[in-house]
Amino acid sequence: MKDPETFTSDSVLSCENYVSGDNLRNLKLFTKIVKPLRINLFSVDDFNLDNVSELISTEEAREYSVTSLVEMCNKTVGKKFDLIDFKQTICDAIISVKFDTRILISRKTLEEDSIENLKRKLFELRDKYEIIAVKSDDIKVLKWAAHDRRVDYISVDLMSNHLPIDNALCSLMKQHNKCFELILSPLLLSDNKGVSAAIRFGKKIFKLISSTNIQFILTMKPETCYQLRNGIQIRYLAQLLDIPFNKSKMSVFDTQLLIALKNTMKLDKSNLVAGIKEAS
Repeated sequence: MKDPETFTSDSVLSCENYVSGDNLRNLKLFTKIVKPLRINLFSVDDFNLDNVSELISTEEAREYSVTSLVEMCNKTVGKKFDLIDFKQTICDAIISVKFDTRILISRKTLEEDSIENLKRKLFELRDKYEIIAVKSDDIKVLKWAAHDRRVDYISVDLMSNHLPIDNALCSLMKQHNKCFELILSPLLLSDNKGVSAAIRFGKKIFKLISSTNIQFILTMKPETCYQLRNGIQIRYLAQLLDIPFNKSKMSVFDTQLLIALKNTMKLDKSNLVAGIKEAS
């Protein structure tokens, strides 16, 4: 087995894309669990940019190396930047401190039953969160969300009894470069009947996704920090849905980081146009 310090960033860095703020109440316990798992990136649901900023300013957060993507960007980005190179810079920065950095990203998951409600929430919230995800059982709402530039993900729960996804939605997702987010926790937390239903449902979804080669990301959506899994574990679990291991590499860190970086830079007041920041 390789020494942990000799791993490349691609092989060790993981993201939990849908973590509850309740998991962060005991930062000492949270850090104790995520450090050996080498999970360094977290999208915290219902934490806006101010919430994240307030948390990372505490003495406890500094003690356990908890920071924000905004802070990481401020430390590493120059006046001009390329997004792909910038992503690698962030990865290298994490690696350079031996995986001892937890980066929090603000996230909001909107669960709306009408397009009008979704429009209103997006208008109110887009500049307060780095990531916006949408969940809905209404295919019309999802199709509208797929073309709106303020939406980053459409989130899919494998425990849903309804499949609000069709070829037309997949085509829209592909056209507008959006991601599906697949929540895998039912594969571990359900009874035998529930697991079987989640597997059947997940296979149907992935068949639609793969037929149009749409980006997807994987998450556990852990209710407690004990349910956290790293990227390798999540990718193995996803094989139950017929997601090939070699097709899921980007879905547990790289895609999430790229989308979050793009949005973080857009929200930065010093960002003039894509790839250029105002000189300080």
